[in-house]
Amino acid sequence: MVEKYPLLNERDKTMFVFAKNGQFYGHIVKNRTAKAPAKFVFETEKYGSTAELKAAYPEDSTSP
Repeated sequence: MVEKYPLLNERDKTMFVFAKNGQFYGHIVKNRTAKAPAKFVFETEKYGSTAELKAAYPEDSTSP
């Protein structure tokens, strides 16, 4: 895993960034709640850099 960050437009989800063969992709995971465990939602397409991935799936910089 390269990094993880909360998504801007979906505060209940987190992006986990991975790299493979010079390409970057992410797994979007619904955060754990008191009643349910974390849940894998989907895998993004592959991008040439983490900046491209973050442009498509912006980071919530206001989150701690």
